[in-house]
Amino acid sequence: MPPRTYKPTQQTKDNILQKAIGLFNESGTASTSMNALAEALGISAGNLQYHYKKKEDVIRAILEEMFKEFDVLYEPVDGPFTLDTLRHFMRINFDIVWKYRFFYRELGALLRNDKILTRRFREIQEQRLNDQENIIKRLASSGKVRAVLNSDELHNIVLIGWVLGHTWLPYIESMGQKINEAALNQAVEMMIQHYKPYL
Repeated sequence: MPPRTYKPTQQTKDNILQKAIGLFNESGTASTSMNALAEALGISAGNLQYHYKKKEDVIRAILEEMFKEFDVLYEPVDGPFTLDTLRHFMRINFDIVWKYRFFYRELGALLRNDKILTRRFREIQEQRLNDQENIIKRLASSGKVRAVLNSDELHNIVLIGWVLGHTWLPYIESMGQKINEAALNQAVEMMIQHYKPYL
């Protein structure tokens, strides 16, 4: 009889990622070892490494899961595009940023320490910026938003929104403020103010 081979399940991999997200959010990636992650999961370090060889592999997998969750923001909008529509999408955005807050807190260090992660993050970021520009163009052509004067302005508007959206929560924490419902609502209203002139 041939030896049995262990096949990792998607559920196990998902459980590992969710536990890692929680530990990274609480303690940071540098302070969370693979042994600590295995202990929190109640499995051996060898079992964990069967799924993910090293911590960088875990973080890379989390990056893919994080951006999958953002996909909902790029679905077609039915009906009029109003401030409430934008507010709804911005709240989804900041809820996801909060869920993966360790990534935004540590973005610079994570990218400096992992060239593979850097390359993939930049690929996704470039694609998402293009997607956002195309969404605004479609909304403008359908009369749902005001037309932006030229491609440079459109790019800058999207880029400013991207930077604001990805740095707001780390900024709030750096000022000693707690991230709570009020802070998330404040973030949403900041983005509304940025985009409002074009609605």
